[in-house]
Amino acid sequence: MGKKRKESRPGLSSLELAVMDVVWDLGDCTSAQVTTEFRKRRPLAPTTVRTVLTNLRNKGYIEQLPTAGRVLLLHPAVPRESVARRSLRKLLASLFRGQPKQAIAFLLDDSDMDDRDLDEIRRMLDSHQAKNKGDLK
Repeated sequence: MGKKRKESRPGLSSLELAVMDVVWDLGDCTSAQVTTEFRKRRPLAPTTVRTVLTNLRNKGYIEQLPTAGRVLLLHPAVPRESVARRSLRKLLASLFRGQPKQAIAFLLDDSDMDDRDLDEIRRMLDSHQAKNKGDLK
C-alpha cells in the first residue's frame, strides 16, 4: 500500500472556500469569470474577489496557465475532493474526537434523509465492507 502524502497547504477560510467552489465549477477560467459568477451567488466587491484569488494562488490552490494574450487563465490546482477530505478529517478530529461513527450517528439523528438516501448509504457501507474483506485476503 502506498505511503500517504501529508497535505502541506494552509487551510481555507470560508470566503476562500466559497471562491474555490466557483473555480471548481468553472474549471479553467479568468478572474473576471470567477468574479461574475461569484457575485451571482453572493454580493462582494470585485476587488475583494480578486484579492481572494491572489491569496488562493499564493496558497497553492489555484495556478495560472500560460496564455498567448494578456488575459490570465486560472486553473484549480487542488481537486475539490482533496479539500473536502481534508476538511472532513479536521471536522472529525475537532467535533467528534476522531470517531467517524459519532459523526454518522449525529447525521442520522439530525438529518432529513429519506429511505432512498439510507438505502444508498447501506450500499456504500456494504461495498466498503466487502472491499476491506478482500484486502485482508
